[in-house]
Amino acid sequence: MDLRKWFTTTSTTTVKTVMPSTSTSTTSDVDRPVTEAHPSDGRRASVTAASHDDDSCPDDLGKDEPLQITLKSYPTRLFGTRNRSFSHAWFQKRDWLEYSVKADAAFCYPCRKFSARSATQIKIGQPQSGTRLDPAFTTKGFHDWKHAVETNKGFSRHEMSKEHLTCHSMWKEKVSRIDKGKEISTLLYAEQIQRNRYYMSSLIDVVEFLVSNQLPLRGKIEAFDHMDEGGSGLFMSLLEFSIRKDPQLAEIVKTIPKNATYTSHEIQNELVAVMSIIVTDAIVKEIGDSWFTVKVDGTRDPTGMENISIVIRYFNEKTLEITERLLVMTIANSGDAQTITNMILSELSKAGLNASKILSQVYDGAAVMSGKYGGVQRLLQEKVGREIPYVHCLNHQLHLVVVHALSAEKAIQDFFSICNALYNFCRKPTVALQYRCDRLKRLLDQRWTGHLATVAVIVSSFEDITSVLEHVSSARTYGAEVRMEAVGLLREVSDESFIFICHFIHKVLLLLNPANVILQGEDTDLLTGMKLVSSAAECVRNLRSEDEFCILCDTVTASTKDAPVSAKRRRQVNKNLTEYVVEETTGANIIDKVELRRLYFSALDHILGEIEQYISRIKEEESQQMMTTRRLLSEHHKVLEAMPSVLSALKLAVTFGASTAMCENSFSVLKNVFTDNRRAMNHTRKSQLVQLAFERDLTKKMRNEWKDLVLRKFNSSTRRLQLF
Repeated sequence: MDLRKWFTTTSTTTVKTVMPSTSTSTTSDVDRPVTEAHPSDGRRASVTAASHDDDSCPDDLGKDEPLQITLKSYPTRLFGTRNRSFSHAWFQKRDWLEYSVKADAAFCYPCRKFSARSATQIKIGQPQSGTRLDPAFTTKGFHDWKHAVETNKGFSRHEMSKEHLTCHSMWKEKVSRIDKGKEISTLLYAEQIQRNRYYMSSLIDVVEFLVSNQLPLRGKIEAFDHMDEGGSGLFMSLLEFSIRKDPQLAEIVKTIPKNATYTSHEIQNELVAVMSIIVTDAIVKEIGDSWFTVKVDGTRDPTGMENISIVIRYFNEKTLEITERLLVMTIANSGDAQTITNMILSELSKAGLNASKILSQVYDGAAVMSGKYGGVQRLLQEKVGREIPYVHCLNHQLHLVVVHALSAEKAIQDFFSICNALYNFCRKPTVALQYRCDRLKRLLDQRWTGHLATVAVIVSSFEDITSVLEHVSSARTYGAEVRMEAVGLLREVSDESFIFICHFIHKVLLLLNPANVILQGEDTDLLTGMKLVSSAAECVRNLRSEDEFCILCDTVTASTKDAPVSAKRRRQVNKNLTEYVVEETTGANIIDKVELRRLYFSALDHILGEIEQYISRIKEEESQQMMTTRRLLSEHHKVLEAMPSVLSALKLAVTFGASTAMCENSFSVLKNVFTDNRRAMNHTRKSQLVQLAFERDLTKKMRNEWKDLVLRKFNSSTRRLQLF
C-alpha cells in the first residue's frame, strides 16, 4: 500500500506564523475570518485520496483548514417560539468547528477530511471504535442551535465521539508531519526534494531581483536550452549567469526534468503573483486591528487607462512608527465618484481590511473626490455609516496657493511665459547641442516645484544662457526662425524687470520649498503640516520690509552690470502719475524703482493673503479631526482600556494623513515599470509589479526570511517538481 497518497499536497494557503490568512468569502456582510487556533493554518495540509468531501457538502467550507468566519448577524431558525442562530463565540476552544454561510450549518473539518481514512482502516481490519460517523457534521450540516452547546448534546457529544477523536488525531498528525518536514513522500525523496528546492529558490531570487529593481523579465526566447542566446531576456540571462557562478546549481540543473524547468512566462507570472500576495498579507498583518487612513490618487498611463493608487497610513505597533504602504494599484472603469468609492471599498475587502477602521481619508482637490455632497469623501462616509474626516492634500493646496498668488500680477505671468518659451527653445535639437547648462523644467500649474527649478537654473546660469542666446542669434548656421526667437528671448531675459522678478520668485519659493518637501514624508501628520506651513508663511512675511527690498535691488543691479543692453528705447512713466500708486504699468516697462517696489510688496501681499486663508482652512479641518479623535476615545473606550488613553489618542492623531505624496511616488514607479516595450502586459501583472517594486523592503524578504513561504505557496500537487 502506497502511504504517500495520504500526504499529497494539492493547494496553496498562507503561513499563519509568518503572514495573516485572508478570507476568500465574497459575502458582503462577512468580516475578516477569525482564526482561533488552527494547527493547519498556513500549511499545505490538503488531502486527495483521503478526503471525504461529499458532493452534497457546501462549497464555502475550508479546503486546507477549518474556515471560521464571523458575520455581523447570523440567519435565525425558529425553535418553538424562539429564534436562535449560530454564534461566533462557539469557535472558542473548538479548532475543528467551521461554519457554512450557504447552508447555515456547522461542520467538523477533520471528520470531513479524514473520515475516509478511518473507513480504510475498517476495511483492512484495524481496531475500530464502534461509533458510526455522524453525517450531521460531515455532509448534511448541524443546525440544532438550541442544543448546540448543551452537555452530552450537539458539539459536546460530537467532539467526545471516538470517530471524531480518531479523525482529529489523524489531522494533528498530518499537521505535525508537515510542520516538521517529515511527510512520507518527503522522507522517501528528501535528497531530490532538497535539490528541487535549491533550484526553485534560485528562480525566486532572479525574479525578486528583477521586480524589486523595476526591470523587465521576458525576452523573445524562453527555452531553457537556449538561455545563453541573444534575445533571451533578463530573466533567462540572469539565470544563466547564476548557473555559471554557482557550481552546486549547475549540478542540480542536470537533474531537473526538461518538462519542469519552470522558465516560461506563465511560471514567472505565478511567482510574481505569489510574491504580491505575500506582500499584501504582510501589510494587512502590520495593520492588524489598528485604525488607518486611506489615501487615493489617480493618473492615466500611456494606454489611456486610469490607474488608482490606494495607500494605507497606519501606526506600526512593532516599529512604533507611522507607516505608509501601497496596498494596491487598481484601475477605474469609470471616473465617477460612485465607481471610485465602490472600488476603494472592494479593494479594502479583498485585502482583508475592515472599512469601519478607516480613521480619515486624504485626496486631492478634484471635485469628484472632494465633493461635499456627491464626492468620494461623502459617499464613503455614507457607505461606512459614520463620519470620516476628509483632508485635502496639503501639498496640492500649497501648490495651488502659490501659483494662484503669483499669477495675480500680470508682470509675473509674463515672466513665467518667457520661462516656458525659454524651456521650449532650449529643447530644440539644434540649440540643445550648444546648450550646456542645467536643464530647465517644464512649468505646470499644479506644481510649483518646476517653477523653482527653472528660476534656480536661470539665477545660477544666467551668463551661460545669455551667451547661448547671443551665439544662436548671430550664427547663420541656424534657421531664420530660430535666430529671430533667440533675439526676442535675449532681449526679454536681459531686461532688468525680468532679472528682478527671477530673483524675487527664487527667494520666495526657496522659503516655501522645505515645507513642501517635509509634507511629502510619510511621518508628517496633519498638525505637523500646519506648523510647517505657518513657519514658512512667517519667513515670507519677514521679506515684507524696505531693507529686504533694497537687498534684492542691489543683487539685481550687481547681476546686470555685464548684461547686454537692449537697443529698444525705454518708455517712461507719465510724470503726472509719480505721486500715485500705479496698479497697471500703463504700457511702460517696469524699470522704475517705484514700480519694482509696488510689484514686490503687492506680490508678497497676495502670497501671504492666500497662505492665511489656507492656514485657516487647515485649522478648521484640524479642529474637526481633533473632535473626531475625542469621539473615538469616548465611543471606543472599551477597546482602548488595555492601553493608556493618552497613548491611544496620540496614535490616532498621528495616523491622520496630510498629503497624497506617497500615491504620486507610486506613479513614478508605474512609469518605470510600464515602459514602451511592456505595454502588452495586463493590468493585474502591472499592478503586482508596481507593488513589489514600490514596497522593495518587503520584497527583499523573499531572499531569506520569506523564501520558505514562497515555496509553499507556489507548491501544489500538479507541480512536476516536488518541493515538500
